[in-house]
Amino acid sequence: EANIDKLQLKLFDYPAANEGPIQLALNQHVVEVKRFRLVGEGTALELSGNVGLHDNRIALDASGDANLGILQAFYRDVRSSGNASLSAQVRGPLDQPTFAGNARIANGRIRYVSLPHSLQEINARLDFDAQGIRVVDAAAQLGGGPVKFGGRIGLNGFQIGAIDLTAIGEQMNLRYPEGFRSTIDAALTLRGVPTSLVLGGNVTVRDGVYDKRF
Repeated sequence: EANIDKLQLKLFDYPAANEGPIQLALNQHVVEVKRFRLVGEGTALELSGNVGLHDNRIALDASGDANLGILQAFYRDVRSSGNASLSAQVRGPLDQPTFAGNARIANGRIRYVSLPHSLQEINARLDFDAQGIRVVDAAAQLGGGPVKFGGRIGLNGFQIGAIDLTAIGEQMNLRYPEGFRSTIDAALTLRGVPTSLVLGGNVTVRDGVYDKRF
């Protein structure tokens, strides 16, 4: 058995520490997480369950809240904020686990640094199942217009697999490309795998102004 009274760590740029003692046990090749709770800025995560070292199987439950700013650590060209609440289970072989549960995003904001607009007021529910992550009731604002998202992100173990996402937006006022201002509707799809994604769909320009000399 192990009891850890004080743990301070940095998850990328975000400091975190334990709340209460961390309690672990090892018995018959099985690591049991009896108590594990981490807290940080906008983050409180609780972990429980066990990992079999002999049969390489995992059975863990995770729940709590997370700061969406942590996405910036994985994607350096992204700026993000907001909150996400998580309730998830991971079961099965370590190299091919199955996920279940859901996550909810509230008042999120994501911006790609090279674009003039950010995706704001993101509110969504993500459901986890054996096939991956399903996007449910996802809505946001882009350029003052509403955008709805749907589709699925496949999981291959802990890696992202096939992607099949949709986005439908209306009356979005954009300043892109440089010197061009427009009001558009769009119905887009993003399909493929992370190394080979294809963007498709239609964009309707309701109004456009080009204000550069030519």
